[in-house]
Amino acid sequence: MNRSIPSLQRPTSGDPFALNQASALPYKVTRDGLMICLITSRRKQRWGFPKASIQGVDKKETARHAAHEKAGVKGKLSTSPVGRYRRLKYGQICEVSVYGLEVKENMGEWPQSRLRQRKWIEASAAADLLVKPELQDMLERLRRSLSCHLPA
Repeated sequence: MNRSIPSLQRPTSGDPFALNQASALPYKVTRDGLMICLITSRRKQRWGFPKASIQGVDKKETARHAAHEKAGVKGKLSTSPVGRYRRLKYGQICEVSVYGLEVKENMGEWPQSRLRQRKWIEASAAADLLVKPELQDMLERLRRSLSCHLPA
């Protein structure tokens, strides 16, 4: 069996040595602007978007499931990712594909409602709560992609 050693270069999309995750970026367009749903992480209580490791299902289904389980929202997922970012997790490179999720249903109780806080907040204020620059970048990409649908 031919086993190659992974290169030290940054992994490309679909790199077999990278941990793959998918994330949903839940939003609503209202007459007041773009509203974003943020959730807290379980351990550090930092604000972010729901995400999960891909295990046996495709990226979109993983993002949809993470939104339901972790944020208690359901809706229409974008056909392609808003963007991707890489970070170090569990000592290895993790590639996260982020999908926009136009929220249609906001549940009062959801599987992780006792573990996480959920907050709906205007997009520019949401950017201020996001500690990680890659999450701020994904939010800005979503804002640009929806700019023609936002109130002036």
